[in-house]
Amino acid sequence: MSNADQVNADMLSFWNGQGGHIWVARQAHTYMTLTPVTDALLAFAAPRAGETVLDVGCGCGGPTLDFARAIGPAGRVAAFDISGPMLAEGETRAKAAGLSNIDWRHADPASATLDPFDLLVSAFGVMFFGDTVAAFANMRRAARPGARMALACWRPLAENPWMEVPMTAVAQHLPPRPKGQPNAPGMFAFADPDHVTRVLTQAGWAAPRFEKLNVDLDIAAGRGLEEAVIQSTQIGAVNSWLRNQPPEIVSASVASLREALSPYAKGGTVSLPGAVWLIGSEAA
Repeated sequence: MSNADQVNADMLSFWNGQGGHIWVARQAHTYMTLTPVTDALLAFAAPRAGETVLDVGCGCGGPTLDFARAIGPAGRVAAFDISGPMLAEGETRAKAAGLSNIDWRHADPASATLDPFDLLVSAFGVMFFGDTVAAFANMRRAARPGARMALACWRPLAENPWMEVPMTAVAQHLPPRPKGQPNAPGMFAFADPDHVTRVLTQAGWAAPRFEKLNVDLDIAAGRGLEEAVIQSTQIGAVNSWLRNQPPEIVSASVASLREALSPYAKGGTVSLPGAVWLIGSEAA
């Protein structure tokens, strides 16, 4: 099995297992935290009535529903994710919202046969492909003439205290972690604009443009410090680091995390800076 195949297999296993179920359980909280980003992505993408939208890595469908409303009943969203549990949650939310213009696809857009589309969007869903160039080339083949792309991806960890502060707090209790490879699949795979430009142009897209988005993210979702601690230990890197650790290590890590987040608590909010790239391109 190639390295790219192994990455894809690992992702498939995680998002259809424990990882997917945790994200479903925490989706309301996560969506509230990320609303400033998804609102900015919607404005940046500028969907038009009647368009066909390809939503890559749609997860539980928060932004998907926003795009479905924006394009109206004459438009269509093809919402792709490899996580069955998250897609089921998204479909349930769409039905509750009375939206019927979304096709939920349990498939990998890196390799699936895609219908023609006018707009490709993704809120943090394109950084995990095993072979990123091949994935974007596959999506490019389905792009209609003049099709656009709008992505939200994290800038480097050092620019994202909302992630760095919790990670630093727990790291002192854990063995040193191996240094990651630059641009490897993961949360920060699209942090380097030069790398992103190489990927997209090699895949047949026009040279991208980058817009910095700086936002304060309330990781408590208005529910106070303890909820921020729970969220930080349930979602993302801290969760993966603490998984399978002895209870005493988890307890010490949580105590350090609570102490590190306390200065950011104000009323029900725990807000820390976040840094995002809004990335735009067109079918070349």
